[in-house]
Amino acid sequence: MEQRYAAITKALVSRIAAGTYPVGSTLPSETDLAQAFSVSRGTVRVALDKLQDLGLISRRRRAGTRVEAQYPPVSTYEPSISSVDELIQYSAHSQRTVHRVRRIVADRDLAARLGCAAGSAWMRIDAARTEPGVEGPPMASWRVYVTQADGALIRGKLKTDQRLISDLIHEATGRVLNEVRQTVRAIGVPESLAAELEVAPDTHALEFTRQYFDQAGELFQISVSVHPADRSSYTTVLKRSK
Repeated sequence: MEQRYAAITKALVSRIAAGTYPVGSTLPSETDLAQAFSVSRGTVRVALDKLQDLGLISRRRRAGTRVEAQYPPVSTYEPSISSVDELIQYSAHSQRTVHRVRRIVADRDLAARLGCAAGSAWMRIDAARTEPGVEGPPMASWRVYVTQADGALIRGKLKTDQRLISDLIHEATGRVLNEVRQTVRAIGVPESLAAELEVAPDTHALEFTRQYFDQAGELFQISVSVHPADRSSYTTVLKRSK
């Protein structure tokens, strides 16, 4: 069950985005909000804390609660990932919006970019990654390739089930994700992705290519994501071995 403060936070975020409470205006008092939502002032305070964390409001004693922004700023992520489990946790934080699903055969050029065999058949999923509850442009564009056999089993869930694709495949086939190999490149955003990401072509970006291998060492999933430079950074922590 959704916590009451979370429901109030969502309602206020929506009202601020819709202009009910425009930038520069003052929100109703804690007492008035508590009465409007039939909750305690303590619950309202928690909701306002969340709005402040999102950068939507500021609060000052005797000055009330001021609306500072119509939408939360796009978050800048600095993931520090050292294991498959941490990678899964990071990926699960974002929300998937699927635009298109189709079957493809990897030609020589695509196979070289993905690290798969030329002539191999895949189901390609075109999607965007967004931060849940945050309006604005997507964090990243996302192209995922899964085997056609696996894809046929999970296709019906892609738009309605927000679990990781590797988890959907595991449920459908029993495959266990054992290893992820990742390559990061600095690129300019391709013209074909510029409109989707709401940036100009050739805007600086990071491209992440990940190959997913199961417990038998078989490559069963490949993802290519493009993150505009102002929306993402990547941190790796290295420790000296003992």
